[in-house]
Amino acid sequence: IDMKNDNNITETVTRAITVLNKSGEDYAQLTVYYDKSKTIKDIKGAVYNEFGSQIHKFGQRDFKDYSATDGVSMYADLRVKHYAPSMTTYPYTIVYTYEIKHGQNLFIPYWYPNRNSDLAVEKSTYQFSCKPNLNLRIKTENLQQDAEIVSNDKGKTYTWTAANLNARKIEPFSPIENPNKMVVKIVPESFQYFKRTGTVNTWKDFGKWVHDELLKGKQDLPVETIAKAKQIASQYANPKDQAKALYEYMQNKTRYVSIQVGIGGLEPFPASYVDKLGYGDCKALVNYMQALLQAVDIPSLYCVVEAGSSKVSLDESFANAVDGNHIILCIPFENDTTWLECTSNKSPFGYLGDFTDDRLVLACTEEGGKVLRTPAYPSEESLQKRKTTFQVSKEGNLNGTLQTSFTGSQFENHFSNLYNSLPDQNKQLKKYYDINNIVFNKIDYKVNQADGPVLEENLDVHIRNYVVKNGNNYILTPNIFNTQRNIPESRNRINPLYINRGYTDIDETEFVFEEKLRGILVPVDETVECAMGKYELKISSDGQNVKYYRKLAIKDGTYPPEAYQAYFDFITKVAAHDRIRYTIHTAEAN
Repeated sequence: IDMKNDNNITETVTRAITVLNKSGEDYAQLTVYYDKSKTIKDIKGAVYNEFGSQIHKFGQRDFKDYSATDGVSMYADLRVKHYAPSMTTYPYTIVYTYEIKHGQNLFIPYWYPNRNSDLAVEKSTYQFSCKPNLNLRIKTENLQQDAEIVSNDKGKTYTWTAANLNARKIEPFSPIENPNKMVVKIVPESFQYFKRTGTVNTWKDFGKWVHDELLKGKQDLPVETIAKAKQIASQYANPKDQAKALYEYMQNKTRYVSIQVGIGGLEPFPASYVDKLGYGDCKALVNYMQALLQAVDIPSLYCVVEAGSSKVSLDESFANAVDGNHIILCIPFENDTTWLECTSNKSPFGYLGDFTDDRLVLACTEEGGKVLRTPAYPSEESLQKRKTTFQVSKEGNLNGTLQTSFTGSQFENHFSNLYNSLPDQNKQLKKYYDINNIVFNKIDYKVNQADGPVLEENLDVHIRNYVVKNGNNYILTPNIFNTQRNIPESRNRINPLYINRGYTDIDETEFVFEEKLRGILVPVDETVECAMGKYELKISSDGQNVKYYRKLAIKDGTYPPEAYQAYFDFITKVAAHDRIRYTIHTAEAN
C-alpha cells in the first residue's frame, strides 16, 4: 500500500498459489471488486506446471466483468472482475498481480496471512508506505516479528513478514475467528472519504464523525408526516407504546432496498426521501424511524453493527470503518432499552433475532460514539415447546393436534411461514416436519407480543402408517419431530469448543391407542448431562396411553478443547435415545 496522500493510494498485490488437488481450486480463482472509489489499473497473471514451466498467461481482457449487486440492491456501483483457470492436471501454480487506485483512505485493507485454514503460507509480506509526518493508528496480533521501519525525508515504510505458516485442520464448533490469527490493521488518524474529512482516534471520535458528517440534517420530514406521527402517538400515554405504533406505521409505509452508490455505502438518504418514495436501505430506514420518533420527542440511537448469524462484535479497542455492515436502532427507554430492526416489514417491535443479537455495536450520537451491547437470548428463553396428542388407529395411523410455541432466538424458526399462502405453508411444513405420509389438515399461526414475542403454531395432523403393526404388536418411535443429529468426532483437538447460540427444546407427546393394550411399558426416566447441556427423557404408559417427554437444553459459550469429547459423547447419547423404538403388546398378544 503506497499512500501518497489522503485520496491517492496505490494498492499493489502479487500472489503465487500452488494448487495441489481439486479441493484447492477455489484458491486459483481471482476476484477483485471495484467501484467509484477503487479503480483497477493493471491486472494479469500466469499459470505454471509442476516443473515451473509457464503454460498459460492471461491479462485484463481474459477476466469476466460484471455487477456485484446482491439481488436486492436498487442502486449499486460495485463491480467485480473474475478469473478462473481451466486446469485438469495437478499440481500447478498460478501467479497474478494487480494494481488498484483508491480515492479514499478510510478503508485500508487488513493484512491477515493465516486467514484460510487449509492454505499453507510459505511467505507473506505486507508493506505500507506513507509521508513521513502522517500519524497512523496500527493494531497487530500474533505476529512472528515486529515491522521493519525505514524512514527518511521522503517518507516512511513499514514491512511485516510472516513465513512457514502451516495449514490448519478444520475443526467443528470452533470459535468464529481463529484465536491465533495474525493481523495488521492500519487507520490514518486523519482521513478522507468522498470529499468528507475527519480525524479519528477512538470509537467516540468515529461516532461523532458519523453523526456530524453523515447524519446531521438528514431527519427532515414534511409537515404532514410530522402531524401524522403526533396523531399516532397521541393515542397512547406510554412512550414505548407510542414508539411501537410508529414502528408499525414505518413498516407498513416502507420497504427495504439496498443502496450502495458512492458515499451511499455509509451515508443515509434523508428522511424526506424515504417518506416520499417509500423505500430505503438499512441506513435510510433507521434514519427515517429516528425522525418519526424525534417528531414526538422520543430519543433514539443510530447504531452500526456487524450483522450475521455468527456473533461478531466491533473491535472495541480499535476504532475503524471496516467493522460493521448494517444499521439498527436503539431506543433507550428508562430501565427498558428497546432495539429495532428497521429493514423488516414483519419483525415484531423490539425483536432483533439472531441477525444482530449479543454483540458490541457503535451508537453514533451528537456527544460521540458509544459502544453498546445488543440483547442476548439466553438458552432457557430461546425455547421451542411442542405439545402433541395423537389418536393411534388399529392400522397405526396417527390423527391429532400439534401445538408449538417459539420464543427468543428460536422465534424465527417457522416465523416466515406465517406470511405464506396456504399451499406454500403446506409445502414448507413438510420440509419442517420431514415425515413420510404426513398431511396437515389445519394450519394456524399467530404472534403473541405480550410475552416476548411468541410465535404460536397450531396444526391438525394425520400421519398414515406411522406406528408399525407387526402381528399383535405395535412398534413405536415416540420422538417424531425432533431428533438430534450426530456431530463429527474431533480427535487431538486444538481449538476451543465454541457453541454460538444456546437453546431449549421441550417435546411432550401423548399417544392414545384405539386397540386395547396389554399391561404397561417399563417406564423410562433418564438424564444425560455435561457442562454444555442437559437431556431429559421420560416415557410412561397408563392404560391406552403412552406419554413421551423430552427436554434438550444446550448452553452457548466457549469451552476448553478437551471439552469437545464430552460434548461429542453427550450428543451421541442424545441422538441414540431420540431414535429408540418400543414394542407395545396388544391385549391379544401372547
